[in-house]
Amino acid sequence: MRHRMRTGLYTLALLAGLPMLAQGQGGGEAREAARARREARREAMIQQKADQPGRNNPAMAERLRLEGALRAALGRAVRERLNLTEPQSARLMEVNRRFSEDRMTLARDEMRIRRDLRFSIASGDSSRSPETARLLDDLLDTQRQRQRLELQQKEQAALSEFLTPEQRARYIAMMEQLRRRIQARADSIRGGDE
Repeated sequence: MRHRMRTGLYTLALLAGLPMLAQGQGGGEAREAARARREARREAMIQQKADQPGRNNPAMAERLRLEGALRAALGRAVRERLNLTEPQSARLMEVNRRFSEDRMTLARDEMRIRRDLRFSIASGDSSRSPETARLLDDLLDTQRQRQRLELQQKEQAALSEFLTPEQRARYIAMMEQLRRRIQARADSIRGGDE
């Protein structure tokens, strides 16, 4: 549980720096004021949701709070960096929500397989070789790769309905950079725990 909490905190810290990537991209004062009001309402809703499970599980409440702050920071950075209009921003959030569960399911499966593979290899037990072989097969499974590719294609088709090709390219690069940072941070934390 502590590992997850630290990972969440590090991820939030990484994303807090994303708005700095968008320097030089501004908007009108009215647009900024409207955006600030929406962010405040969104944060209030997230806090309200975080308060519910917080009665029974403070760690879950903290995680929800961190996830909400993370989403808000990422949303601001994406809007600024891609210079999105309000309708584009709303549609991007909707597309992200639509595909996020499938992405998370694939990522969880892959993380589980990688964790089990590390354990199997680290155990040094030669009787685990068949299990290690099965885990490798699972990791390289073409069906899993096909699912990931299909998900990316569907998401890109949805994004192409309202983003320009340049915005899509910048968005893909930004998300890939974020994934690499999060993975590097998770790897360094995991290395420190071992």
